[in-house]
Amino acid sequence: MTSYVVTSAPPNPNGDLHLGHLSGPFLGADVLTRHLRQRGHDVRYVGYSDEHSCYVPRRAAEIGSTAYPTAKLFGDRMEETLSLGAMHHDWFTRPLTDSTHTEFVQRFFLELWESGALEVQELPVFHCAPCERYLYEAEVRGECQFCAEPSDGVYCEACGLPQDPAGLASPRCTACWNAPETTTMRRIVFPLERYRERLRAYYADAQAKAEWRPRLISYLDGLFERALPDTAISREADYGIPVPLPGWEGHILDTWFSGIWGYAAGTARVAEANGDRSQWERLWTDPETRIVNFIGFDCSFSHAVLWPALLLAQGELTLPAQVVINEFYRLEGDKFSTSRGHAIWGGEFLRRVNADALRFHLCLTDPERAQNNFSMKEFADTLSTVLAGGLERWTDTVLDLLAQDFDSVVPAAGPADGPLAAERAALPGQIAAALGAEAFSPQRAADVLATVIERADADLRQLALLRAAGPRAEYAGRLAAHVELLAAVAVTAAPLMPGWSAFLAGHLGLPVDLGTRMPVWDGVEGRLLAEGAALPAATPLFFHELS
Repeated sequence: MTSYVVTSAPPNPNGDLHLGHLSGPFLGADVLTRHLRQRGHDVRYVGYSDEHSCYVPRRAAEIGSTAYPTAKLFGDRMEETLSLGAMHHDWFTRPLTDSTHTEFVQRFFLELWESGALEVQELPVFHCAPCERYLYEAEVRGECQFCAEPSDGVYCEACGLPQDPAGLASPRCTACWNAPETTTMRRIVFPLERYRERLRAYYADAQAKAEWRPRLISYLDGLFERALPDTAISREADYGIPVPLPGWEGHILDTWFSGIWGYAAGTARVAEANGDRSQWERLWTDPETRIVNFIGFDCSFSHAVLWPALLLAQGELTLPAQVVINEFYRLEGDKFSTSRGHAIWGGEFLRRVNADALRFHLCLTDPERAQNNFSMKEFADTLSTVLAGGLERWTDTVLDLLAQDFDSVVPAAGPADGPLAAERAALPGQIAAALGAEAFSPQRAADVLATVIERADADLRQLALLRAAGPRAEYAGRLAAHVELLAAVAVTAAPLMPGWSAFLAGHLGLPVDLGTRMPVWDGVEGRLLAEGAALPAATPLFFHELS
């Protein structure tokens, strides 16, 4: 058994989660967590709402509210959406109402400050005279200084590179859309270049043990071709976690600095809920603990560069073993956009469709290594051909035949026979390889399952012919192969389709773990057909057509 801490990138509570959000860090982290637990590992899945982000007051101004109620409104919606999709964390911190988050952020800031890991520099910043405010991240929009794509004031979504504090081309204030002036500000800075060689050693070690995705490796290689930037971690503002130093009143700590400590705080809250808060520190200081971060590519700098360097500077906590990125997930060929209303909101959609059907389709079209696209037609095709028309038909037919012929088939059946026996033997290993943390690919797992379902459904005609014309022993072996494969699919597909898997496990009499509510993986390599099981004549429909 290995201990894991799994995290998902913190979402801004400035709107509900759309399908683009769900397809990446949230579903990926949930699938990995479920698979690891099914394999007997000890896992904490934590995250938090980025409630101190400057996107929150910007959104509040747009809807005629203020930051705190806006963070609560959309934070509640995000949690509800994650619950509807069966993707909720073990602990999802809401920092504005949970002091542990601020406590951890300020604690680790002071550790770094007192150790000399931080510097004070006078840096150029944008200032909007009409609005009488400094502009940061969501408050300024322009063109990336590296790739010229539209970007806000911190990280470019297109190339992922951090912008200099006043480096955007053609900047505009997002409140009044006037061009800002450039002035200077005293800020606390983390000198990243100091950690160049230690970061390189960390990457070499981590990538020798796990398969980091090619885009992230290419991004890191490109970043290290130039000097690593001094990264500002504080700014002057009235919304955020205060810098806990005398003489720095009115300055806050940047949320990009805060993130890694937010994950540690979430782990502490899980440990506290389980009766031993100190357990978080044992986990995070044990070099054998595997920390796996799930992010969108645009967060590569923070999760794969800045945060590991901060952990190196802190010197006691364990660095991530794996950073899993995803590319953009588009909607009908165009980028998801909250401002243009080009989005399918998770909460609304999951009230109309089966959560397992959506989870399976998002895994099947997961933008793991390249941008991918969600279309209603493709989702309807997955529902009608793979799930309702394939998996459900196969399940109903096999269970119906087994219920009718159980007494005569089971005594006659030797080892499961026919072409599906080979599928059954290979399936557990294929899914374990696809869903392990070392080379995590829910898309590959969904592809394997879709292929198995297609082949099993196609074999139903041959099964019917054998039932009608015999020989009986051959039919018994063929039916046993179907049942064994169906049971193996129920077990191995549980991380992708937890509801359907538990549903079918009940009909097949498979053991279900009370803690995870998933069919037990142990024994999936052996025979699963339970002699004497009480099986129904048919199963009710599980997957439903779009309303």
